[in-house]
Amino acid sequence: MTRADLRLLPGATCVWALAVLGVTAGGAAAIAAGAVLVSLALTALTLLGPARGARTILAHLALVLLAGLLLIPALHRHDGTAEVLGEAAADGLVVELTVIAGGDPAPPSGGPEWSRTGLQMMARTEPGPARIGRTQEQLTAAVPVLVRADGEAAEGLARIRDGEPVHARGRVSGDASLLVLRATEVGPAQEASGGVGPGQETRHRLRQIARDATAHLPPDEAALVRGMTTGDTSGMGEKTEEIMRRAGISHLVAVSGANIAFVLAAVLGPLLLAGVRRRPRLLIAAGVVAGYVWLVGDEPSVQRAATMAAPLLAARFAGVRASPVAALALTVALWSVLDPVTAASIGFLLSALATAAILLAAPPLARALEQMSGGRLGRTAALVLAVPLVAQAACTPVLILLTPEVSVWAVPVNMLVGPLVGPSTVLGLVALVLGVLWPGGAAVLYGIAAGGAHLVLLIARTADDLPGSRIAVPDGTTGVLGAIAVLLLAGLAVAGRRRPAVRWATAVVLVIALAPGIGRMLPVRSTPGWSLALCAVGQGDALLLRPAGAARDGPTVLVDTGPDPAALSACLDLLQVQDIDLLVLTHPHADHTGGRDALTGARTPAQQWVCPLPAAAADVVPGAPVEVATTGTGWEQDGLALTVLWPDSAQAAERASAAERGSGEGGRRERLLDRARGALGRRDAPGHPRRPRTRRAGAARRDRAGPGGHSQGRPPRLPLPARPALRAARPRPGAGPGGAGEHLRSSHRRAAGPRPRHRCPGAAHRRPRHRRAPHGRGRRAAERRASAVAAPGRRPGPLGSCSPLSSEELP
Repeated sequence: MTRADLRLLPGATCVWALAVLGVTAGGAAAIAAGAVLVSLALTALTLLGPARGARTILAHLALVLLAGLLLIPALHRHDGTAEVLGEAAADGLVVELTVIAGGDPAPPSGGPEWSRTGLQMMARTEPGPARIGRTQEQLTAAVPVLVRADGEAAEGLARIRDGEPVHARGRVSGDASLLVLRATEVGPAQEASGGVGPGQETRHRLRQIARDATAHLPPDEAALVRGMTTGDTSGMGEKTEEIMRRAGISHLVAVSGANIAFVLAAVLGPLLLAGVRRRPRLLIAAGVVAGYVWLVGDEPSVQRAATMAAPLLAARFAGVRASPVAALALTVALWSVLDPVTAASIGFLLSALATAAILLAAPPLARALEQMSGGRLGRTAALVLAVPLVAQAACTPVLILLTPEVSVWAVPVNMLVGPLVGPSTVLGLVALVLGVLWPGGAAVLYGIAAGGAHLVLLIARTADDLPGSRIAVPDGTTGVLGAIAVLLLAGLAVAGRRRPAVRWATAVVLVIALAPGIGRMLPVRSTPGWSLALCAVGQGDALLLRPAGAARDGPTVLVDTGPDPAALSACLDLLQVQDIDLLVLTHPHADHTGGRDALTGARTPAQQWVCPLPAAAADVVPGAPVEVATTGTGWEQDGLALTVLWPDSAQAAERASAAERGSGEGGRRERLLDRARGALGRRDAPGHPRRPRTRRAGAARRDRAGPGGHSQGRPPRLPLPARPALRAARPRPGAGPGGAGEHLRSSHRRAAGPRPRHRCPGAAHRRPRHRRAPHGRGRRAAERRASAVAAPGRRPGPLGSCSPLSSEELP
């Protein structure tokens, strides 16, 4: 690589950064950043004077200003369209507009189950007239939009295919980062002009031939083979997609520069062996690449790769030296000024960053690895290691924005699957062409390619099960800046590897970061403060309580143990819980007591409560004092107190349990109400080693989380009471197989539907620190409810085998 190869890179990078900033933060932010950039350039020119460096800065500044003349109008058009749709979303207006489908419609794959209805697809608005409410507006730019449809609209959306113009009517929500169009009417925009064109029809037909030829394969392998050839991943399971993402190989199903390179190799190789001359050979290759890009669609990564390949093929056709770095810089600058939305898309960012890292950083890193190995690592082997390493490193800051976690196995996985991807992709491309003439032969080739795809998935799944596959990192800007800082420090360490001080400092940092035992003992790596943690132990519960602001050795209460001792141990390790002061076993079901084998040694509880059912005595932790918990039973230690509200006797619990069995409902849980000094925070701590979602102790909002998940079925999604007084309610008939006592769930269940009007007697609650007392009719209603709870002789209803604990602050 020479100095001339880098001429366009600084200016193109500045233009690209301004385009991304303008799309994400607005055109005004891009203009302000451009003004700062010009000011810095002029300052540098003034300081340098007539030196050679000043002429270089002036040339780059002129390039940026020239590109800015095209970029600013494009950003202005984007802002205008985003503003019109944003106002429609804020006012709740009905819009009618034309969008271009960015993929085939599919059911939603994320979010809770209750939201996975209808169909959705990514699309982009078509510049042109649109009706916003009763006003006719002109959309001047294409902005991304997620189209969602249910019912009859979903039937219309199902007939849409990738790349087709769509006429949609509905309401818009969201903001400029992602607009969601909830369509009530969807249909092809060309119905009046004769339907889909022959080009689109041929494209969809080829894709359908590939799907038919892979129908005999397992769904994940078939989708991966098609994804590596045409980017069509329909039929791939959500779990498989997630595993590939965590393993760092999701780029295999995003058609990009590697696919273009495979296509060129598959075309140029046979033509070269056949003796075809250079220029005809390059023309044929260019035509095949154009056809391939048309087939796979207008994904941003495809557009980047095709645009970069065009000047390289043209230079080779003219017989001049081609510079891949200059071609990449030209590609980035062109897309930034012509279509800033594409240049700022995630696919374009990842593709361009990985390509730039491979071209710029892989060769020097390979030389450094070769030198550090003392020549034992050859040039080729060092380059094989450096390419996935720098590509993954360059993409990490962007990937953290999508999911705040990293995997230490991403680079090894990419190295292992590399030799499998090339042959599988080439076989898939040959099968794609062969399928038009001989579907049976195409099915055979797809079957062979699926063998490589199966090995790829096997490697990814194996890596996903290893420790270190899901390392939680800070999300948002903090995580991105942290990743960039780590990458800069790593680059400085490699550059200064010959200095002893740098080597010692690097060794110290690596020991601190990689040694799990040392890392857990460091204050910067300690678990954030928590006062309520809900362990993800699968089916069942394991709930930890601790006073707000308590130290690591503060009093700890564990409510239930979940079904799996390993999952409970992992959660206790993650939260650094060494001692259990009180264990509460709410009822004798395996999903609530099966993990008690984890409570041995130092974690043997100092005391344990069980419900007054006879079967509860068998499911206890050996060696710990056992007390049958009934109404009035209490426990208190520094800042944390628990009081049992129900049942008042073993007979009451047995009657409730018998009533539930008679009604066909499953066994329900004992409920315990805790009274805690200080506000309780909430933390979901998974059983596997990943960073749980945490709320710091003392946060202002009310907690409505508690134990849930029962083996008898899905519980009714009842929230905890919002008022400090207990509310009485009769159990609703047909509440569900989980029973009224199974409603304590994690906070994400609150979005599942409207809040029920009835609450269970004794449902757990937490009193906020500052809450205005009820008055008027609201106060009288609260008094009536409180008296109903305290009324003697009133049967609480079939709540389950044991009593609830309620959380409230002590005076």
